[in-house]
Order: sequence, then C-alpha cells, then structure tokens
Amino acid sequence: MYPNDTLSAFSLLLCVLILSAGHGELLFNPDDNVEQLDFASFESGLSEPTTGKLVQFFNGFCEESQNFIPAFRNLSRKLYKWHRVLKVHVLDCGKDENDGICSIYSNRKTPTLRYFPPSYKLAPDDLGTEITHRKPKEIQSNLALNLQKLDYFKMFKQEDNVTHIFRTHKDVEYVAFVFQMCLDHFLPHLETGNSMEEKYASQGDCNEDNPIVSVIGRNTLLELLPYREVVVRIFDNHDVYNKFGISPVPNLVVLVNRAGKFLFLTPEMDSSKAYVAAIKQFLIFVDLKPQKALPKTPPANISEALRYEILEQHKHHPSRIYRADLERAIDQILNVEFPGTSHFAGTKIVVLRNFVKLIYNLSPLKPKAREKLADLYYSLRVKKQLSGVGFKNLLLKSVKNYVFDGKQYVGCIGSRPSLRGFNCSLWILFHYLSVESEKLKPRSVLLVFLGYVRFFMNCKECDMKISEFKRLRPIANVTNDDEQILWLWAAHNYVNKQLAGDSTEDPQFPKIQFPSERDCPNCRNNAAEWRTEEVLHYLKGIYVLKNLSWFGMSSGKHAIE
Repeated sequence: MYPNDTLSAFSLLLCVLILSAGHGELLFNPDDNVEQLDFASFESGLSEPTTGKLVQFFNGFCEESQNFIPAFRNLSRKLYKWHRVLKVHVLDCGKDENDGICSIYSNRKTPTLRYFPPSYKLAPDDLGTEITHRKPKEIQSNLALNLQKLDYFKMFKQEDNVTHIFRTHKDVEYVAFVFQMCLDHFLPHLETGNSMEEKYASQGDCNEDNPIVSVIGRNTLLELLPYREVVVRIFDNHDVYNKFGISPVPNLVVLVNRAGKFLFLTPEMDSSKAYVAAIKQFLIFVDLKPQKALPKTPPANISEALRYEILEQHKHHPSRIYRADLERAIDQILNVEFPGTSHFAGTKIVVLRNFVKLIYNLSPLKPKAREKLADLYYSLRVKKQLSGVGFKNLLLKSVKNYVFDGKQYVGCIGSRPSLRGFNCSLWILFHYLSVESEKLKPRSVLLVFLGYVRFFMNCKECDMKISEFKRLRPIANVTNDDEQILWLWAAHNYVNKQLAGDSTEDPQFPKIQFPSERDCPNCRNNAAEWRTEEVLHYLKGIYVLKNLSWFGMSSGKHAIE
C-alpha cells in the first residue's frame, strides 16, 4: 500500500490503464511461440513428457535482457516449425515469486538460456543444458544437437515395423525414410558425394550411444516438422533397403503411405536442403500443406510493456515496498538535488553529511555502493563549507561510475511523468529509514528529514505544511524510535490532507489517510479513530528491509548478494 493511493481509485486506475495498454504490450507475445512460466507452472511445464524445452530466464528491467528481446522473439518465431518437438518458454526473474527458481537456474545473470529434455526433473547434477550463444543460428544449431537425442529421432532398425508408425501417429499419411551414414559406414563411391553439411567429430563417435554423425536425416526431419501428415525416419543400415525391395542407391528418399505403397524420390544433391525440396514438391502434388503460419506481431514496446507489468504488480501485491523507488530517491538526491544547491555551509552542510551517513548505514543499496558512500561521508566530515560543484566533484571521486539498479518508479508510478515519482519515493525512503533506525539515536532520521525538506525539497507547500505540523507536534516530544516512526507517519497524513485535491495530486492516485481499512483493518477503532499500536505494527511490517521487493531492479537479488 502506498500512502497516496485510495483503494477504489487505484482499482479503477488499474482497469483503465491496463485496458488502454492492452495485452499486446507484452515483452513476449504468445503469438510469437513463447509461453511464459512462473513459480507455479515451471515444474509441470518442464516435466511434460513429449517435447524438449528452451527456457529463457530474463529480467525485463535488465538492459542485457532488453537488448536480447528482439532477437529472441525472432528466434522463437523461427522455432515454431519445430513445435512438435520443442516448446519455447520464458521465466521472469525480476518477479519476487520466481526468485527461488532463478537462484538455481539463472546462475545470477540474465538473460540465461537453458535446454531441458522431456520429463525433466530437477537434480543436483542436472540443471538442464546452458546455451551460451546469443546468435540465433548458433542457438538453433545447439538446440538441434540436443533435440536429436529425442526418441522422435531414433534410428529406424531393420526389425522395426512401418505399420506401427501409422498406428501411433493417427494424422500421418506418409513416412519418409532418409538414409544417414555414420562415418564408419561411408561407401567409397559415396564418400565424395556428401556435402559439408555432414559434420563429424571422429570415427569413434559412430556407435550405439551416438549414432548420428551425418546430419542430413536430422535436418530433413526438422525442416518437415510443419507437415503433420508426414513423419521422417532415419536409418543408417543398408539392410533396411531390403524392406523396400531395392538395393542401396545414393540420394534416395523412400516414401511409404498408409496402404504400404512405396514411392521413390531422387533429390538433386546429397543434402538436407535438396531432400526437403524433393519431398515438399511431392507434398504440393498431393495437396498437403504445412501448419498455419504465426500471425504477424508488432515489435515489443519495452517501456509500455514494463508499465503494464508494474501495474500488474500493484494489482496483485498492493502492500509491497520496492527497492527501485528507494534507489530512485537516493539517485535523484545525490545526483540532482544536492549538486543543484549553490552553497553548503552551517546547518545545510550538516544536513548533507547526516543524510549521506544515514544512507550508507541504513540504505538497501549494494555493499559496493555503501562502501563508496562511506568514503563520501568521510570526505564531507572535514568540509566546513562546499559549493554544489564541489559536492559533485566529491561525489564523482567517491562514487565514480556507480550505476543505480532502480531505473523506473514502481510503487511511485504516476499517471503522468510530472506526478508522484520523486516526492512519493522521498516519503517512502524516510519511512523506511525511520523503521530501520533502531541502532541510531532517537530523532536522527527526523532531523535529517526536516533539514532536507527545509533546504532542498522543491516543494514550498510541503515545507509550509511540515512547519505547521511541527508546531502542532514538536519533535522535542519524540524520545524513542517508535515515536519517530509515528511522527513521520502522522506528518505524512497531515500533508496529504492539506494538499489533497491541489495541483500536486495525481487524480488517479488521490492522497488519503493511510493505511486504508483494507490494508490494516485493525488500525482504526469503531469510531474510525487511529489505534497507534496497530499502526506502528503495520508500519514496521511493510517499511522493513525484509519486505522490500526486488521487482523493478535491473539486477536481481542473487546477482548482488
């Protein structure tokens, strides 16, 4: 629950914005042959017994994942012709609920690609096969090597029965037999007829455990998968020709129909491309067509898709506090607000130092960032006065090229860019700091908050309202951590009440007295009066480190531990 939100208006906003964004604004469209998995469907999806699985573990807020989206969508569309033997999935590692799965399979980085065989079950020594390539052709080649291990690619033996194939495949009208030689079995007069397409490692690879060295049969099978009425079977034993009543012949494809009649095709070359062309020509003659092509889809609008995902997060997890919002607030203060100040001296520089000290002690930033902020603090300790430019130079020297992971407002998203955003995230940051400040002196967070509002906050109305509240509830009366938490909460509600309906309010996120009755039913008594003990319990429950969501961060939890 975010303090500026009303439940009814928020629900209405979600309906309006989600409908306006449309379900087409997704990072991965189902019409691109991609199915999204989550923590609930992951295990059952991978245990499916008939097909291999390609899974991309991604984070939509990660730049590397975003850059890979167009290539992966194009790849998944190309792989649609293989969908009889391969399913394409994605799993969003940016979502908290998928964290357990991603910590196992994504190896702390996104995007990660893995291939899983049929009926996959998690085992300590089997996490699927990671595919490190990023070029679509190389990924397809790697997938083909894995798919050829499926039963669907099993060699046809002399003792096998063609009628069994028709019994187990009700839609099949033709079985195409392709002779595929292992290196040991090459006939002298055929050796020069094999194309460069036939790859082999060594003569020792040609055995029962690894019978496929030449890939003509495999590639022919893969290319003809879009034709449901056709099954390709590969054989590597010349004796199988006896079943067809013929002698071994180069460049020969044998077709068998349901009636047991044979048709012999002679491709122009000894390559899968020529084999496929010959078989397709025959299929055109008998009026058999491939599966219907996928519908055209527009390129992913990443910013709109992420906005849709953020709104979905709000809908399903209204009480979450997001690290991304805290990072955006800290980033804005350090890199925009403070450097924009002309001169720091006296109380101003004290507020500056104490803010940096609070952040490096209590913020949820990476350990690396906290170390850099500690350096910044110790640099500031010896300064009695400083210009905005001087602070920026100290910041660059201490923090250098550190990049914040929070790229977008999540809990503080507004209906327009000029609304909510930073001011919302600033309140959330100080609520969080007040809850996490048990080891500091009482009022430490409040003094920094009040100093920041007075000297640096670009909101004169907020400063005036906070000053009014200070006169009503002097901070001298705050003597412990709990009172500090409640003072900030009461001040926030006071400002919300005073500014409700003015130009700073997002009409789709009205300012309310929080928490709402739905989020905290016990926070009010029957007379609608606050029960501060319950309010305190609620605030300590949501503005605490362990409740912070990683959604919206460009690097996930396990990438920065």
